[in-house]
Amino acid sequence: MEARGPMPKRTKFTAPPSAHNQQPPPGAGEDEESADRISNLPDAILGEIVSRLPTNQGARTQILAHRWRHIWSSAPLSIDCEGLPADNEVLAGIVSRTVSTHPPPCRRFCVPSCFLGDRASTVDKWLRTPALDNLQELEFWFKPYYRPQPLQQPPPSSMFRFSATLCVATIGNCNLPDSTVQGLHFPLLKQLGLELVSISECSLHSLIASCPALECLLVSHGFGFRCLRINSLTLRSFAVKNYRKGNDQLKELIVENAPCLQRLLHLDFDYGLHISVVSAPKLESIGCLSDGFYISKEDDLSRLVFGSTVIQEK
Repeated sequence: MEARGPMPKRTKFTAPPSAHNQQPPPGAGEDEESADRISNLPDAILGEIVSRLPTNQGARTQILAHRWRHIWSSAPLSIDCEGLPADNEVLAGIVSRTVSTHPPPCRRFCVPSCFLGDRASTVDKWLRTPALDNLQELEFWFKPYYRPQPLQQPPPSSMFRFSATLCVATIGNCNLPDSTVQGLHFPLLKQLGLELVSISECSLHSLIASCPALECLLVSHGFGFRCLRINSLTLRSFAVKNYRKGNDQLKELIVENAPCLQRLLHLDFDYGLHISVVSAPKLESIGCLSDGFYISKEDDLSRLVFGSTVIQEK
C-alpha cells in the first residue's frame, strides 16, 4: 500500500476589501440597546415618519439630535391641530406661521371645523399657500358642542382646488349649495366624511358619484335631505348618524347597488332609520339600528329590509 503524504491544510477564503466592508456597520461596537438605529435611516424615511406625527410632536424632533434638525423643515408637512392650544388666536397664529415658512409639499391639513365660520378668510389664505399644493388629506374635524346648527355659509372655494389629489376628506360645519357641488370630481378620494353639513339630496348623490374610488363614507349630523341612495362600485364601509329629529334629516337609506359593501353602520340610538338593501352581495356586518329609548311613535321605529325579509323594531 503506497504511503501518502500529509493532507494539505484547508485555507479559508477571505474576500478582498471593498467599499462594502472597509468601514464597520453603523453602531458596531456599541451596546445593542444603546445603538441609535433610527437616526441611521435615510432622510426620506425619517421625513416620512415625522410627517405622520401631530404638528407639535413633529416640530419637537428638531431637538433630538443634530442629525434631526433639518428633517422637520424638509419633511412633507402635516398640520394636525389636535393637541395644539384651543384658543383661536393662538391656534390661528401657529398655523399661519407654519404654512408660510414651511416649504411644500404638505401631506395632511387638519383644523377644527369651526374655523370655516369664524375665520373663513384666514382658512382661505391657508388653503391658497403653495405649501399646500397637491394636498392628500384635508380634514375639518367636528365636535358637536361647537354649533347646534350647520353654518349657512359655504366653505372657501379654495378647499376644492385639491380635488385632483385628495385621498381623504372630512367636510364639517358648513353649507354645500348645489352651485358648489355640481361639477366636482375627486378621482383619488377613498375616504369621505360629511359632518354637520347642509346639502340637498341631489347634490349629495352627485358628490358621492364624483368619487369613483370611494371606499369609506360617513354622513353624520346631516341636514337638507331625507333619502340617501347608495350606488357605488367601490364603497366598502358606510356609517350614518343623525343629530336630532327633524323634517330635513335623513329618514330613509336605500342601498341600490354596492357590490363591494361589507359594513353598514347606523351610529345613532335616538331616532329611527328605514334601511333597504337591494344589492350588496358582500355585506357582512350591520351596526346597531336603535335602542328605542327615545322613540314614541311607530313611524320613528327602525326598519331593515333585505329583499322580502323585513326586520322591524318593536
